[in-house]
Amino acid sequence: MADPIDVPAPEPVAIRVDIRATAVTIVAGAAALYVLREGGSLVAPVLLSVLLAYALEPLVALVCRSRLPRALAVFVVFALLIAGFATVGGLAKRQITQFLDGLPATVRGIQQSIERARREVEPSDRPGAMEQLRNAATELKAALDAASPQPIQGVPRVAPVDPPFDVRSYVAGASLALAAGALRALAIALLTLLLLLRGEALKRKLIAIAGPRAQQKITHDVIKAIDRQIERYLVARLLISAIVAGSTWLGLWALGVHQPFVLGIIAGVLNVMPFIGPTVAVALIALSAFVQFHTLGMTGAAGGWAGLVAVLEGNLISPWLTSRAGELNTVAVFVSVLFWGWMWDVWGLVLAIPILVAMKAAADHIEPLQPLGELLGQ
Repeated sequence: MADPIDVPAPEPVAIRVDIRATAVTIVAGAAALYVLREGGSLVAPVLLSVLLAYALEPLVALVCRSRLPRALAVFVVFALLIAGFATVGGLAKRQITQFLDGLPATVRGIQQSIERARREVEPSDRPGAMEQLRNAATELKAALDAASPQPIQGVPRVAPVDPPFDVRSYVAGASLALAAGALRALAIALLTLLLLLRGEALKRKLIAIAGPRAQQKITHDVIKAIDRQIERYLVARLLISAIVAGSTWLGLWALGVHQPFVLGIIAGVLNVMPFIGPTVAVALIALSAFVQFHTLGMTGAAGGWAGLVAVLEGNLISPWLTSRAGELNTVAVFVSVLFWGWMWDVWGLVLAIPILVAMKAAADHIEPLQPLGELLGQ
């Protein structure tokens, strides 16, 4: 029998880590996160303007086919958008007015339902859960008062006085917040207009200053890939919102809910914010149904229909329509929504997926970043 051959053990591979470079990278990353978070009021509106410019570009191109100059086509698109927003705003104002008009009747209905439920409940010698909780709170307060130091005799005890509610300061603060929001919306609209007018020139300048011809080609490919992916995502997002709005409108109309068209539009618009938007839409629709019908049955039916539409959208429609738009996996989308929502609140919820789509498109065309693109993909 032949002797076994001794196989030498593999030598350990030493991995050298540059501590200084790693520390510099960590500090630079933390500084970038801090700048992005603190500068969200500036960066987020700029990114939103870029996203709106991408969204309006197909409409501008469509108007340009009628042999209008591009500048005139941009102004025509903006005029149509202003008219559309004015129409939707008028419908929303009518819905809010109806809600406020029906609020007293809703409060009375709730009070009557509570009183009716109390009368229908048979009296019992055993206290209920709320009564037990109230008695426990009273006993706990008495024990704490007994354990606390007693005030000195002859020294008056001064009770804290809450400042009175100032209506004028509240109204002034709300007015300033509305004015700031209006100015920010105006700035976003103007920047979107400028990007539609001069966006292509800016892209050519970016390509020109990229460096050597090889770098210019990579920059051109990255910009075109981002353009293509963002446009596909926006088209898919528009179709999804339209499907959600139409389905919600038809279901609420069949149930007899007031203003089903407005509620459908609200559901479609809020659907732009992943995970959070559909939840808010379901809550608003259920509240509207409760204000109108004052019954839990119709409230559950309206909210259940909106929830069913949201579930079908999230599990069937969105994966099918967005499979070619960005090819992003669900975990990456969820983490992106959490991260950018933490960074920029509502702005981050709206921009989370477009930012992820742009990162994926850029990573697929830049060789050192291709592992990141593979990680973000499906």
